[in-house]
Amino acid sequence: MAGCQPASEEVDTQAAASSAAQAAAAASAAVPAEASPSASASPVADKTAPPAPEQPSTSRDPGTVVVAWAKAMTLKQWDAAYLYWGDHGQRSGLTAKQFAAKWGKLANPEFELHPGDTEGGAGSLYYTAPIVLIDGKRHTRGEIVLRRVNDVDGASAEQLRWHIESLTVTP
Repeated sequence: MAGCQPASEEVDTQAAASSAAQAAAAASAAVPAEASPSASASPVADKTAPPAPEQPSTSRDPGTVVVAWAKAMTLKQWDAAYLYWGDHGQRSGLTAKQFAAKWGKLANPEFELHPGDTEGGAGSLYYTAPIVLIDGKRHTRGEIVLRRVNDVDGASAEQLRWHIESLTVTP
């Protein structure tokens, strides 16, 4: 997936939104959608795909990060998926063990991903995208919100990476 990275310290939210839309389009081309003709990605069609990385994506493209998280979830790599949340997983409100127990109840999780929108506010960027959790015949619609701080001096790598801020779907 190709992403567009801002060249200056000031982030252009239109460029970021365009980048997210391009990422969603690339995801759609790379991974077939399963449940809806409007779906932009379903990163779960191939259960034999290589495992998700141990560390979350550091991509500057939020759409790429959402696809990587969904892949980890689909492969039931709970420890890897947990790390996509802010503060090394703590933003999920759960410990890694609790996270695995909560999501481990799913029989065959898959995700239908849709393009999102990027907005700026109070020194941070937010990316919000519709998402559908599919587990067998059960379809749960919601949204995923990613956040990162703008490029400011003194920001840590953890603050600068896109990470999950909130998720409205539950197992």
